[in-house]
Parts: sequence; C-alpha cells; structure tokens
Amino acid sequence: MKTDSFVTRWARLFLFLGLAFFFVYGFLPFLTKSFSVLDQMAVSLEENGIDPSRYYYTDVAQVKESELYLRDALGLEQPEGAVQ
Repeated sequence: MKTDSFVTRWARLFLFLGLAFFFVYGFLPFLTKSFSVLDQMAVSLEENGIDPSRYYYTDVAQVKESELYLRDALGLEQPEGAVQ
C-alpha cells in the first residue's frame, strides 16, 4: 500500500481549500452577477438587510414569526388552523 508523503498531503489540503475558497468567493459571485434574476434577488436582499441563511433554521421559535411576516408581506392568506 502506497502512502503519500506528509508534504503531499498538506499540498492537497491547501489545494482543496484554495479551490473551495475560489468557488465560494469567486465563482458563485460571478454566477450571481451573470443572471439578472439572481442579481436582482441579491441586491434586494442586501437593500432590505435580509440574511437568507436565517430562514434555514426550523427548530427555533423565530421561524414561525418570520413565516407570518413573510406571508403578511407577500399578501398570502394564513393557512387554516394557523395560530398567531
């Protein structure tokens, strides 16, 4: 069984971290700017101070509050049996 040297393993680690950094901070912003719909969404989120990552937490009480706010802001009806 061939084992890689210590330097080779560190080089691979830094290469992977560099690629991941480029993907997150280089490619994804480029992709967002390339499509007008994505760019408009990003601008809207920044202007309104909305952090989209907060909407992924489902086990906290603020999720219900944010859902009610979004439904109200979008003019949607409350689901039947919804408690406010």
